[in-house]
Amino acid sequence: MAAAIHTQTVEATVTVRVSQAAAGDLVAGVRTQLERVDGVDVEDLSIAGLQPGLNDTIVEAVATLSVPDADRPAERVADCVADRLADGFGVEPECVERVEPPG
Repeated sequence: MAAAIHTQTVEATVTVRVSQAAAGDLVAGVRTQLERVDGVDVEDLSIAGLQPGLNDTIVEAVATLSVPDADRPAERVADCVADRLADGFGVEPECVERVEPPG
């Protein structure tokens, strides 16, 4: 029998560096950078600001992320995701908050 995989949802305000040579548009570039972070899936993404650079574009974004529900208290999920994002290349989390499940 397969084990059920439960997820938690967080909303993250992040700054992401997207290479000028990245394939696709800026939204695709931000999504790719965020999904390179281990255990993070992007559910929704919106661009909040841009700052062009010589080799990359600095993008401010708000993302709804889902992460596997590990054996951690629900209130610690946002901290764990913020730490993971901070370890990602070109990703700086500004604010990460857990989204309460409906119901």
